[in-house]
Amino acid sequence: MIDGQHFRGRTLAVLATGAMVITGASACGGDDGPSGSGKRLNVEKFRQQVRPIGEHGTKCPLPYDVAAAARKAHIDGTVTPGEPAASGAEGWSDDEAAARDPRSDLTPVQRVNGVALTCSYRVGADKVDVGTYGARRGFPLNIALPVIQRDSEASVAVLGPFADDIGAGEPQRVIPVGNGHVAAVRLRVTGPGSAAMYVSSETLTPERVADLAGALAGQLD
Repeated sequence: MIDGQHFRGRTLAVLATGAMVITGASACGGDDGPSGSGKRLNVEKFRQQVRPIGEHGTKCPLPYDVAAAARKAHIDGTVTPGEPAASGAEGWSDDEAAARDPRSDLTPVQRVNGVALTCSYRVGADKVDVGTYGARRGFPLNIALPVIQRDSEASVAVLGPFADDIGAGEPQRVIPVGNGHVAAVRLRVTGPGSAAMYVSSETLTPERVADLAGALAGQLD
């Protein structure tokens, strides 16, 4: 269980220091998940998969089938990859004190010994982003909070409880935020660490965004 007060303080600190924004686009596919067995996330193997992608990769390494998820969520429209294809970052630091210090030079990814990946799609006329985050220290969703705040138009006062709910809640429970154009879910993992995913849409209704997030999270379970 995550200590809510401590985590909320870390959340606000990340927002105040401008955690990096990671965006990109991809059509993700494949049968093998980053756990090496099945599709449930393993944070370390996820980091290894994202490492060669960098900021301008061309393929999402996660086995998302967005077309199938869209059908399950009753969303019409052809699914195509966006441009560019994918981007991500991973980082590690053994300096625990620096990880807790908002004035340190560590990146947000290094603070949580984590990995961040965003894949984007065109679903009909709509742009849909799928961000997946893993961490070996703490909880990874704080890396994504600046993006979530931008896309959901949520206030900082709303983001704190939202992040607490995701971090301490049951895995696979979808939680919308702000205007409902963003929904996030804590993922189950194999091995050490934690993971979360968010889905952001330009025009889908809040119900469809939540249904799509649930369908995609189910593909990594």
